[in-house]
Amino acid sequence: MLAALLPPFVHIGGVVEPHQVNGWPGAVFRDRDGKVINTWALDIPDGQIQTIRTVSNPDKLGHAGPVADAWAVLRETQQARRNSG
Repeated sequence: MLAALLPPFVHIGGVVEPHQVNGWPGAVFRDRDGKVINTWALDIPDGQIQTIRTVSNPDKLGHAGPVADAWAVLRETQQARRNSG
């Protein structure tokens, strides 16, 4: 899923920032305006990703900054993906 959506997401100005999330290595996904879309926290025992914890509920993301309309970003990303194929 990430391999399919990341290139068009970046093409529309999206950014994935490496970041500590709740004490775990992870990332914050932001739209072109810097608004938070979601967060990922990775559980990586023995060098392999075992669990990906994601938060996309806008009510839970406010502490990370202004929150984006994730559905609008997803629609734009999917459109960019269709247009590139």
